[in-house]
Amino acid sequence: MKVLPQYILRQTVVTLFMTVSVFTFVLMLGGVLRQLSEHNIRLSALGMFLGLTLPSLLSFTLPMAMLATALLVFGRLSADHELTALRASGISLGQVAAPVILLAVALSGLCFYINATLGPTCKFQVRTLVVRLGLEQPLDLLEEGRYLKEFPGYVIYIGRKLDRAVADIVVFTLDEDGQVTSSFRARRGTVSVRRETNRLLLDLEDVRGDLRDPGDPLNPRKIRAGTTAQRYPVELDLGRILRKARTGKKLSDYTLAELVGEIRQLQARGLYPAAALVEAHQRAALAAACLSFTLIGIPLGVKTSRRETSIGLALSLALAFLFYFVVITANAVKDR
Repeated sequence: MKVLPQYILRQTVVTLFMTVSVFTFVLMLGGVLRQLSEHNIRLSALGMFLGLTLPSLLSFTLPMAMLATALLVFGRLSADHELTALRASGISLGQVAAPVILLAVALSGLCFYINATLGPTCKFQVRTLVVRLGLEQPLDLLEEGRYLKEFPGYVIYIGRKLDRAVADIVVFTLDEDGQVTSSFRARRGTVSVRRETNRLLLDLEDVRGDLRDPGDPLNPRKIRAGTTAQRYPVELDLGRILRKARTGKKLSDYTLAELVGEIRQLQARGLYPAAALVEAHQRAALAAACLSFTLIGIPLGVKTSRRETSIGLALSLALAFLFYFVVITANAVKDR
């Protein structure tokens, strides 16, 4: 009997390694490499970035891989009539599946550790890494196509990022109450960082704009339009971004212990912590998915009983898509 568990486990581990590699590689291409191209991370930091991203990817790919593995391994055993021979010898399906189920339990424990501690910590480190690299590559701190409100006293819009400059810039200066006091557009600008003062220098060229009355900024009659300048420097304080990157955490950055503390604090204040509860339940569901997917995949693999690996992969992808669709939907409505 010792030979059979070793045989089943060896087949499962080999298949699991292949499926995890494929799913993780696909997710990296779809998500991580897109972020790398957006932030222009140097090759020297590429290994660190991928290492910090890998735990979060594994929390998604391990359940999918266990489902595909169970389908492929038991589908092949059924197609080759090995299950029929084993049952004729008095060995039940439970005895055959026991090594795979035990492996799924171990992987569920690993996923729980990733979702509870390792994954959130690495996510937070990824965000701070991007900011630290941005001090060396200041263009990475300016995201094109959206209004940037992170800089105190300014709202900035970057139309396009060029090789070492930006183009189609719109800058709004704000007072202490957040009211617009002036706005101007620039055709082009260069970006640099003064590390000793944590200042981002935006040197604008070909500037046109208007000035408003600080006492009555919303009065259109007091707007002096048509102001022009060949060059106009703007100094932006990076202190808020740095502090936010170091201390500001999202719910997805919380460890499970921090998440439980957040839930208790909100409940003590009389607030229903819907978003935090969804985040906590999602992590538990993703951890348990390794075992539940395996328990679904084993009978499905026996039922298909075909040699074609495409059947197992198609079924696993369809079931995984349904599961993660529910997770994504819960995330979309958790704040409501």
